[in-house]
Amino acid sequence: MARPSEGKWVQEKTLVFPPEEDCYIYKRPNSGTWQYFLTIPGEGIERKSTKKKNQVEALQVARDRKLEVMMRQKQGLKARRVKKMFDFIDEYLASEKERVADYNKPNHITSETFRVKSHHLKMLKRFYHDRSIRLEDLDYPKLQKYPTWRRTKDETWNPSPPKTQHTIRTELTTIRAYFDFLFEKGLLPRKPDFEKVRSESLRNNRRDYLSPRQYQQTINTIRAWSKSKNLTPSQEYNRQVIYQAILVMSNSCQRVGELRKLRWRDLDPNTNLSKEDQKVGHLIRIRPEATKTGESRTIQSPTTKHFQTIRELSGIPKHRGPFPHVPPDRLNDFVISKFGHPDQPMGQGTWDRLWRDIKSECADRYWNQKNITWYSFRHTGISFAVSRGVPMLLLSRNCGTGTRYLEDVYFHHESESKQTWETLSQNRVFFNKLKRHENDVLVEIEEIMDLP
Repeated sequence: MARPSEGKWVQEKTLVFPPEEDCYIYKRPNSGTWQYFLTIPGEGIERKSTKKKNQVEALQVARDRKLEVMMRQKQGLKARRVKKMFDFIDEYLASEKERVADYNKPNHITSETFRVKSHHLKMLKRFYHDRSIRLEDLDYPKLQKYPTWRRTKDETWNPSPPKTQHTIRTELTTIRAYFDFLFEKGLLPRKPDFEKVRSESLRNNRRDYLSPRQYQQTINTIRAWSKSKNLTPSQEYNRQVIYQAILVMSNSCQRVGELRKLRWRDLDPNTNLSKEDQKVGHLIRIRPEATKTGESRTIQSPTTKHFQTIRELSGIPKHRGPFPHVPPDRLNDFVISKFGHPDQPMGQGTWDRLWRDIKSECADRYWNQKNITWYSFRHTGISFAVSRGVPMLLLSRNCGTGTRYLEDVYFHHESESKQTWETLSQNRVFFNKLKRHENDVLVEIEEIMDLP
């Protein structure tokens, strides 16, 4: 039942659908504009101005609103217009923020994923322009054209279209999730559809990698750069640790994020190997919080001497016992640590600055037009293992990458190398040695290339 209309604030009350009193128009004292009163079952009451001074026109406004409420409730939707379309974005992001975890695990997202979601919804705001749009007035045909708009450069609203279709597909995933949120709250009669976006094949999206010759040239140059003269103690430490980190990444095929989060306690000897082989190979335990997928895995890696060098650079005395020969009180230190602060990982600014130096040394001289990044060293290591014929399932488990992904992204290198005689013939010694190691699971790239 509607609240009784008593008091001096309701004057000239006129029922919209007599004799029902759940909807009527009225005037306030000293005002010529009609207001309407509406009871919405299960949602409360609504009092708003009709913005009309003519009684007939005011009755029509109230009648239309009453019928709209009845229609929406019949569809199981919310009827009260409290917020507009974009007013719910903050509410949606607040619900997503509750799912943020330190690392990727079921039913949770990382802080970086949350940041990306926020950016995607900002793009939706740019696309729609009209920030005052009501959910009831949502333009479904316009929304469907979002992918076309995203691919079209517009200096005001879309100055930088993405380079790949994959980016648009990722944005649509977030946008769909937002409209799913509105639909589940009963604020939309249906979910919007979008134009289909066909993503590029993995072969076309693959990252650049270093050929054997480019890798050899790069490693030689980085080694010389790491031993430059007139360096401060911190510069010398950072350069030499980064050089060893690149060798570890290339040979273990870790992701750069996994390498940066590595602690000494994550390194173990591989007791299944002979004493002689243990001087080369060992185990790396990748913790769930350090991985891209939130799942732990164990890597077999031929990088014993590189970690020993990093230990020495960090000033950690050799401890009697099994690899990595680190005292118990230092096992929780970061392997790639900040100079003078072993309990802290090397900072992002340092990583970026060192990478800029490496690019300036190598890019124009060796990399040609390739877009080489930190990730390229993992990519190079996996490609090298593929060319040696390492079983795909074994390689997949060691690298934390699906077999289908390996097949689509990495197995093209073998066929490509056969197409270029120059690549095959520029270093016959390398390929002869490669043949001798084709049955070895763990072998250092540098050993085959005769790198000192």
